[in-house]
Amino acid sequence: MFWKSVVGKLWFTIILLFSFVLFILTVLLLEFFHNQSMEEAKSSLFQTAEQVETIIEKHSDIEHSIQIVWDIIDPNKDIVIIVDEANIYSSLNDVNHHDVYQLFANDKILNEALLNDKQVSETTYLSSVLGRDDVTQGTIVGIPINSGGKDGAIYAFQSVDSSESTSAQTTIFILIAVGVGIILTTIFAFFLLSRVTAPLRKMREAALELSRGKFDMKVPILTNDEIGELATAFNQMARQLKYNMTALQQEKENLSNILINMADGVIMFNRDGDILVTNPPAEDFLRYSSYDEVNREHQSEKEVPETLRSLFIDVKETENA
Repeated sequence: MFWKSVVGKLWFTIILLFSFVLFILTVLLLEFFHNQSMEEAKSSLFQTAEQVETIIEKHSDIEHSIQIVWDIIDPNKDIVIIVDEANIYSSLNDVNHHDVYQLFANDKILNEALLNDKQVSETTYLSSVLGRDDVTQGTIVGIPINSGGKDGAIYAFQSVDSSESTSAQTTIFILIAVGVGIILTTIFAFFLLSRVTAPLRKMREAALELSRGKFDMKVPILTNDEIGELATAFNQMARQLKYNMTALQQEKENLSNILINMADGVIMFNRDGDILVTNPPAEDFLRYSSYDEVNREHQSEKEVPETLRSLFIDVKETENA
């Protein structure tokens, strides 16, 4: 099976490592782009608030200034202009101005624009006072303003959903890049592993041929790395094995010639008393001994004469003693 092969295991290991690295990079990139998107949204809100401040300062008629502001602001952004507690202007419809004032005045961060003339920003859940559902996260910025001798503040805010579209596009792009990377890594891994496993398959085929007695098999040495060294060692083993088998065959032939030319009979038994090897004189002895003088009939030549079997048993008992 593929998963049990070397190629499958190495491919799975490479893909696992690559996917882990890509996962870490994806998380970091998404966090980076999310933070960058939030910073860009905050910067854009500050620019909008400053534009509103400039318009109000250029026009003495506050009502006319407010009308200009509503005409130029981005539909995705909302504005709240607080001149004082009694004079509040908002791009939101159907909101209670008193509640809006209390919302900003009671917030420890946002009220700094009203009370201490500081620019502030906060990412939080937009209140239902601002026409939201209390579960919508948004970014709010505030800058101080002085209109008609009164210290107030301009607040600009938008939901995070407005900036999430860019993050979503970035996420899709990153996921596509990850998919392409995995495909390319798979192709590269199979190309690399094929170069590694091809010599191993050839050595496997050569080993099978050696098991069939073909000692002339050689594995081609294609590289100078560890695979090449393994092929060299395999060829040396095959040569040594061929030499040892040839020497063993020669020793066997020499022993056979010695046994054949001996004048004395030689019989080799196994531990069960069965005959393994004999030479011609021993064969003649067995042939003559197989003739039963009492029954006047030939017994099997494979049967050991009783006298010889008794001698074999005595020798075996002596060895075990």
